[in-house]
Amino acid sequence: MHLLTKWFMEDYMCWYAHGELFVPDESMEEQVVGSTSSASNMHEVENENSNPYRNMVMDAMRMSEANVRECPIVEEEPNADAVRFFDLLRDSDEPLWDGCTNHSKLSAVAQVFTIKSDHGLSEAGYDKIIEWAISILPEGNRLKENFYAAKSMMKPLGLGYQKIDICPNFCMLYYLENAEMTECMTCGHSRYKPRTDGFNPFGSFAAPYSCWPVILTVYNLPPGMCMRPEFMFLSMVIPGPSSPGRNIDVCLRPLIDELTQLWSSGALTYDISMKQNFVMRAALMWTINDFPAYGMVSGWSTHGKLACPYCMENNKAFTLTNGGKASFFYCHRRFLPHNHRYRKNRKDFFVGRVENDVAPPRLSGEELFDVVSEYGEIVFGLQSGKQKFPGFGLTHNWVKRSIFWEIPYWKTNLLRHNLDVMHIEKNVFENIFNTVMDVKGKTKDNIKARLDVALFCNRKNMELVCDGSRVAKPRASFVLDKNAQLLVYKWLKSLRFPDGHASNISRLVNTEECRLYGMKSHDCHVFMQTLIPLAFRDLLPKGIWDALTEISHFFRDICSSKLNVDHVERLEKNIVETICKLEMIFPPSFFDSMEHLPVHLPFEVKVGGPVQYRWMYPFERLDITVAMTFIIKCFYFYFNVFN
Repeated sequence: MHLLTKWFMEDYMCWYAHGELFVPDESMEEQVVGSTSSASNMHEVENENSNPYRNMVMDAMRMSEANVRECPIVEEEPNADAVRFFDLLRDSDEPLWDGCTNHSKLSAVAQVFTIKSDHGLSEAGYDKIIEWAISILPEGNRLKENFYAAKSMMKPLGLGYQKIDICPNFCMLYYLENAEMTECMTCGHSRYKPRTDGFNPFGSFAAPYSCWPVILTVYNLPPGMCMRPEFMFLSMVIPGPSSPGRNIDVCLRPLIDELTQLWSSGALTYDISMKQNFVMRAALMWTINDFPAYGMVSGWSTHGKLACPYCMENNKAFTLTNGGKASFFYCHRRFLPHNHRYRKNRKDFFVGRVENDVAPPRLSGEELFDVVSEYGEIVFGLQSGKQKFPGFGLTHNWVKRSIFWEIPYWKTNLLRHNLDVMHIEKNVFENIFNTVMDVKGKTKDNIKARLDVALFCNRKNMELVCDGSRVAKPRASFVLDKNAQLLVYKWLKSLRFPDGHASNISRLVNTEECRLYGMKSHDCHVFMQTLIPLAFRDLLPKGIWDALTEISHFFRDICSSKLNVDHVERLEKNIVETICKLEMIFPPSFFDSMEHLPVHLPFEVKVGGPVQYRWMYPFERLDITVAMTFIIKCFYFYFNVFN
């Protein structure tokens, strides 16, 4: 209504470089063109706006079109790879015959290739079809005459690869100086002994299978282009059927060698904007993986009491007497300000204890490198036996010196391996939901948990009640009764989301069994950030609902695409207090490593930026396998490319 009555301001500038449609009226010509030769200047504006990638290069290099025109450029011949690329570009523009407007030389061959693939044509059948097609096309057409010629033309479009044999026990690669060996020099396994890894993706005979793609993605791109599938490159595929574990270093050897070469000597690359060859260098920024894989690539085991890779041996996790698992129940008050009231609380946390310690130090890359350098080499392989450095599980959790430390600049990186927000959020949500909804077999509030409550906490109302031969478990204040649970499930069953916001969660709800089935990571993401405060409002006591709402808002804020330093520092302060509130509510068994790791997420945001560029969602959605039933685990590596 405002636009209809007031119209635009008279001196409004058209932001054509940001995508606004340029309307050439008199006032706009004066502002944008600014000269008498408006037609030529308008043409320049259109040309500049027609190639956004050229504009991107100009912005990145702090140059303008005028500066580039003034620069004396010495043109060079493209390198071999660039020549093949430009030949394909030429084929994509060249019409199939003179006057043809529907097909180019490349598109015709590509479509016939697709028909051959979809319908399983033999090479002889392909050649017959092409022979017939050429006979009916106009004379002088440019269709390739047979399958061999077409394949030679299309070959540059395919990605080259090198097949490297590996010992089935992950002892060694048959690579470089070991390329001609015929048996493993560690376990003696024959290189060419016939064997099958059990992979079968077809029908009812399909078997679970785990392979490990290693994906590289370019990072120095505009934000809207980062993390898109077209900029993700499959670097290698590590075969299954089982996880390589810490032996992943054996498989990563070729990648580390190439990354080291890209840093030290670089790779000859052709710059299309400058029409010159230059030496491109690349630096690996960090890795992204789930928490178990974090231990595989970093060398710090993510199991047990020392699972946290930031607190390391300085945390206060302990083993539950009855539960038998590591609990991080007594690890968070030390992150509070020194004068915080929770530090002196002897009743609501670990019974009888006050907290006087400060937060553990966060080691730099150089300090970590000095530490891991003290540990010797290990023998890789599934049959090499258990090799543990002295003090493992007590004073440290190192299982190896990671191969990534061989990269010259790795110790100078502020962030080397990311904590994946996607998996942490999913695990925290599942623990909260399964415990509050008292899901059988998944709740953290079981009989053993109540026995540990009696040992470590002062919560008489949660202790087991013995009545003769029977043991009763009183319902905790954070657990909903059956009627309230059914109410929540019925609400979820009736829930509808806008298109594209989330999947149809109502299909995952079984109101008869009071269970959720098949929740994916993104479903947990939506539930955690949007539905937790709504689902439990008016059903839980206010103090408990407040704490759950705070953890929900924390994940919502930490996943924001726009964050400033002050906001992140508030998150870093508030998440500690929120987890302490949860400690006063839930039993010690509730607090595994996943409930502890959110304490360190704000630090990674300050160092690495928004989580959208450091989590696994883009790769989870990447269609690496189609109609396959085997399990995929991925390592994701980010690197910067520069001249």
